[in-house]
This record gives sequence, C-alpha cells and structure tokens, in this order.
Amino acid sequence: MRRRAQLLLIVLAFGCGLQIASAAGLTATAGRLGAGTAAVAACDSDGFAFRHVVDTAGRIGTVTTVGIHASCAGGTLRLTLANGTTSVGSGSASLPSSGFSGSADVTISPQPLSTGVTAVYAVVEGP
Repeated sequence: MRRRAQLLLIVLAFGCGLQIASAAGLTATAGRLGAGTAAVAACDSDGFAFRHVVDTAGRIGTVTTVGIHASCAGGTLRLTLANGTTSVGSGSASLPSSGFSGSADVTISPQPLSTGVTAVYAVVEGP
C-alpha cells in the first residue's frame, strides 16, 4: 500500500511538472492597452458661437460655427444638437490646415425642428 502511494505521488509530480513546462513554452503577445491618462490641451479656450440655418419647414440643416481659434486649424469640428439628454442631430466638418478663417459650416443629419433643440455640443478633434 505504501508503495502505491509513493508511485501515485511520483506520477502526480511528473504530471504537474509537464503542465508547468508546457505552459512555460507558450508565447504570449500583448494586445492594445485600453487605459491611461494624459493631459489634453484645448485649441480654443473661450468657446464658439453658433448660428442655426433654418429652412422654411423650421428644420436645422446647417450650423455655422464662428469664433474658432486659429490653433484649431487642421482638426475636425464635431457638433451634436440635443433636446435635453437626447441627441437629435449631428455632423462634422474638417477645418483646413491653411487659410483657416475661424468659422465652419456643419451639415446636420437628421435635420431636427429648431423648436426641438435645447443645446449644442461641440468639440474639435486634433489637430
């Protein structure tokens, strides 16, 4: 009986050793890291002004954004029109990297009724 127990321990130790050895032989490659922090500098610290272009049906088809600082040139302006916490339309416009005038027209889709827009959210991505 004692011999069987010793033999069983030897077999178990050998089996565990194989599992450790085979796991050590696996190669692992890192994927993309999805967390971190970084300071982000704003290209325009005093904000923008918006003028809605409303058609004869009362819908906003274009938002003209003015007062964009020259350091935002080369970025992408993204706008979201909202009613409370619900997005009712959005759009984006590329800001030219040279000859930028400080304003941009953003085509909105879908085109919400002007009476249903309570807020405009804007961000410049890049440059």
